[in-house]
Amino acid sequence: MSEYDPLTASKRLNILLKHLNNEENTNNNSKEWRTLSSSQCLTVCTNRDRKWNGYGYKDTFFKFDERGTAFSTGNRYPNFSSKEFHELRPWLEQTLRINLKTICPAQPNIIELASPNVNHEFYDAIKPQGIMISFAEQDRLSHGHGISTAEIYRLRHGNFARIPDAVIWPESHEQVVTIVKAALKFNVGCIPYGSGSNDVDALECPKENVKRMIVSLDMRQMNRILSLSKENMYVIVEAGTIAQNLEKELRKRGFTLGWDAEMLEFCTVGGIVSLRSNDIKRNMIGDLEHSVINFKMVTPTGTININKSQISSGPNFQLLFGTEGTLGVITELTLKIHFFASQRHYVSIYFPSFHNGLLFLREIAQKKIIRFSGARLVDEPGLQLVNAFNTTTPTVSSIFYEVIKKYYLKKIKKLEVGKMCLAAILIDGDDIIKLKAYEKKIGEIGKQYGGVIAGNDLGERVFFVSKRLPYLRDFLLDHYAISDRLDATASWTNVEMLVENVKEKITNTCKVQNIRPRPYIGVRIDHIYDTGASITFTYGFNCRNLGDPLGILRLIEQVALDEILQSNGSVSHNTSGIGKRKKESFRESLDEPVVNVLKNIKKTLDPTNIFCNQNLI
Repeated sequence: MSEYDPLTASKRLNILLKHLNNEENTNNNSKEWRTLSSSQCLTVCTNRDRKWNGYGYKDTFFKFDERGTAFSTGNRYPNFSSKEFHELRPWLEQTLRINLKTICPAQPNIIELASPNVNHEFYDAIKPQGIMISFAEQDRLSHGHGISTAEIYRLRHGNFARIPDAVIWPESHEQVVTIVKAALKFNVGCIPYGSGSNDVDALECPKENVKRMIVSLDMRQMNRILSLSKENMYVIVEAGTIAQNLEKELRKRGFTLGWDAEMLEFCTVGGIVSLRSNDIKRNMIGDLEHSVINFKMVTPTGTININKSQISSGPNFQLLFGTEGTLGVITELTLKIHFFASQRHYVSIYFPSFHNGLLFLREIAQKKIIRFSGARLVDEPGLQLVNAFNTTTPTVSSIFYEVIKKYYLKKIKKLEVGKMCLAAILIDGDDIIKLKAYEKKIGEIGKQYGGVIAGNDLGERVFFVSKRLPYLRDFLLDHYAISDRLDATASWTNVEMLVENVKEKITNTCKVQNIRPRPYIGVRIDHIYDTGASITFTYGFNCRNLGDPLGILRLIEQVALDEILQSNGSVSHNTSGIGKRKKESFRESLDEPVVNVLKNIKKTLDPTNIFCNQNLI
């Protein structure tokens, strides 16, 4: 017999395997809890087209062609994709003094992720129910963050202290109830997850003293339209339905949610209500709360099923809106629908100053002379950014036209470059004659405040640019520039003062931090009401020679939030929520009795802190 005997080797291998199996059977820590391999991540299905370390779709980003002209790739956005922006590169180079030939490389992947902390009793309780669960790193990482600048920066250059230990995809209300009951019984933390489009750090795992298992509840498998009533004008949907997909289905039937469709591409309806995101509501439709007729919310103490149509007195249960997944998880909603308007017109008007533009917006908001569905106002820096997204190819005639236009605005209409702003109004309907009458009336009101009609194309650009800025944010990170946005609300008497004070604070803070050149700060009015307006600050700076760009960005943000409160503003317009990013400022803006009410509601509905986001308070 040779020294090597295959039969003997096979026997030895079988004996060794038996010993290993016996050891596994006596060791609870060796249980198999991975239900999906890394190559079978459900993220591949739910986030198939999304970037792992940036905003939006993988095929959509900025780059330069051989002539040095900036353009966007992909074909998803009619007014944006595959377009050349001839003014963008020179504007960026002049404003932020960045060298667009120098690349700031991002790490190809997260270097090290902690192993999941698995509660086997919890796993054993939900697995027999057919509930999908994954412990794969790709799934866990994609659910441990949103799309804030800080989170994207850490994905590109750092790491997260903790990510969810598992991701669960419930497929029904009953499965959510099962998950929450098991979490309560076995002390597992839960974080509801819509689509990951949050930008206030609300999805990051809390830093708990006691390390318990934390799971992310991805609601996107619950995406069915359950019922649509044309007679009663409502639709019943599961909370994981992507709002843009719902809007498309409704429009096929001649209806609409009345929401700003450009805001909906990644948002779930449950996430929108959880954040109380009024930014997606168009002005003539009303606030988000008036769109929600009924909803179901699963809490650790039971299911709350609110039917607002049957409650006409007593406390207002809208208190449960905007709780950001800290009390429970919304599973089903009944939403109002409206007839879809087939025509959409944009009107834009130059004003000699931001002050004049505000007076114009206040009049059309308070006097309700016209019907409009959206309003924007950008200051001079904001107007520069809008102009940088011009897609017109420079020709002799177009250059000549621009010269004539500037001469007309400056010499004839007395609009001074560096001070003027631009308002954009969206009106929609089915009657073209009425729309023309509204356009004419808008122009007449604008003239009372020194306004000059600027054209439909420019008005449309104002609306779409604000929705594509996250792609520009990621592009700037590639070239040693960092930017962010901050939203606020103020009364009409405080808007102008608040804007000036916040801009001054940001500028002075950047100066102290030796940021050169001066930061870019653009201001945009997003929504207008009888009593005031919502404001968005977009700011950015060159970070090439800074040791801690993210730390400085956080410092600037906190200084701005403090100034918003000092200027009698609100630190959010519910466009993105409070989260952990604005938690301290939000808490500071509340009276102690209000804080106690919120804490008592939390203690009543979730006494053991199963929903452990630690947002709001």
